[in-house]
Amino acid sequence: MNKNYFLGLILFSILFVSACTAPQPAGQVAAGQGGQQVNTVQQGVSPGINRGQVPPDFTIKTVDGKEFTLSQLNAQDKPVLLYFWASWCPFCKRDFAAVEGVYPKFADQVIFLAIDLDTTEGANIIKQYRDSRGLQAINFAPGNGKVLSDFQVTSTTTKYAIGKDGVILYKGSGAFNEQQWETLFNALAAN
Repeated sequence: MNKNYFLGLILFSILFVSACTAPQPAGQVAAGQGGQQVNTVQQGVSPGINRGQVPPDFTIKTVDGKEFTLSQLNAQDKPVLLYFWASWCPFCKRDFAAVEGVYPKFADQVIFLAIDLDTTEGANIIKQYRDSRGLQAINFAPGNGKVLSDFQVTSTTTKYAIGKDGVILYKGSGAFNEQQWETLFNALAAN
């Protein structure tokens, strides 16, 4: 319990520091309603898209042809970071510049999946963006309307940190600096 409390405190601190971004809309509908598939890794935890809930399951194909299914990633006993971005987003550019030097240290411990929020951007645009910034360690995927809808993503830089047990540990948005990324990855790796 103390470990979860400490982890929650760290993640809350990250959220507090990044509070200068657009707020999340109030009154969000919990995922899992309307027949969508839900990741049920941990029983007794409600489905949804908020901290402490099990997010909707999905399968997505990266620009390199790899297929990721969220529930299978959790079964590998690795935490997952979902990051929603777009190539035209200046805050995403800042986020990726900060994470570039941090994530490679955690690549064996945390799966980083960057999903394009702009569904009009194809694989070639995404690959060019990734390659020009030296972000090959990150798994980039084109936008997927169902995933964006299920996670109610309305802005770039939206982040979901999902623990090894499949439960959301952190949800927020806003550009991070290197220290914030390091704190988030340390918390995920320790989970």
